Amino acid sequence: MRKGIKLGLLLCVLLSGRELMAQTDYRVQEASIANENDVYTFRNQDKYYSNGLLFHFRFVPESGKWLSPKSNDTKFIVDFELIHKFFTPQDVRFDDVDEYERPYAGWLNTGVSFSLFPSESVRWMYGAELGLVGKASGGEGLQTWYHNAVGFPKPRGWQYQIPNEPFVNLKAAFDKQFVVAPRTFDVVSSTEIKVGTGQTNAMQRVDFRLGKLFSLNNSAFKNALIGRGRSAFENRAYFFAGYGIQYVLHDITIQGSLWNDNAPHTEDIVPWVRHLRIGWAASSRNATFKMTYNWLSREVKNARSQAYIGFELLIRFGPRSSRRQ
Repeated sequence: MRKGIKLGLLLCVLLSGRELMAQTDYRVQEASIANENDVYTFRNQDKYYSNGLLFHFRFVPESGKWLSPKSNDTKFIVDFELIHKFFTPQDVRFDDVDEYERPYAGWLNTGVSFSLFPSESVRWMYGAELGLVGKASGGEGLQTWYHNAVGFPKPRGWQYQIPNEPFVNLKAAFDKQFVVAPRTFDVVSSTEIKVGTGQTNAMQRVDFRLGKLFSLNNSAFKNALIGRGRSAFENRAYFFAGYGIQYVLHDITIQGSLWNDNAPHTEDIVPWVRHLRIGWAASSRNATFKMTYNWLSREVKNARSQAYIGFELLIRFGPRSSRRQ
């Protein structure tokens, strides 16, 4: 973990350039990569949400294009995503399916979302995901290769994984920033909903941020550091802590398909799941590094709580001197 923090700081410094006195040009594109894994908790565990690789490409479109408003007063960001995850029982060395607390499952999706900032402190998001679960997602292949490469135990139950099936999800979110101490301390309320054949759930979260802060439409907290911001960019860093409650109606990686009973192993979900996260983020004009510790209460009736840590690097590019946002 210490190496990850040092690497993030070094990358932000190297990419910052002449940050403090940046003039009127600003970045309009952003690419990010994130990895989430429970191995970073150093608790000698590999269970439930075992690994996630998340890729994003964001950009600010021309006025009136990509469903964006024609007004230059509203920041609008398009976000393309490619996400790969896999899930395992409590111990990959078990080969008796009756002992599994959670099914093996692979997940792969692409998607697009649109973020609209009608004011400095408000964000609306809507989007869609298209993907598949099952062996075709590559979860089994990636974990088997990775464990063999680093000397971890060989997973012994992927033959019982959730079978191949495509899915479609629609999603939306609303975020509101409440400033407590200007540029130092604030509270962000987030409401999220997802409906689809892969997952259907709703979540309410409250995050507290402390550090060098800016408005929500000019913050890496909601990936809004592209497009027009302050005329002179200032480096910023902050800590955040959040708590949320999620109601889960369906999760294909636990319950299997909505349409059939072909999965060799499924489990019953826990409808109410609690989420806790604590993290740190630092941004320069060209880059952001985030580190987040996540804890979830049990998602499956026969399982336990889980924890994992995520590292994310975001790189911004594409200067533009006087266009929208």
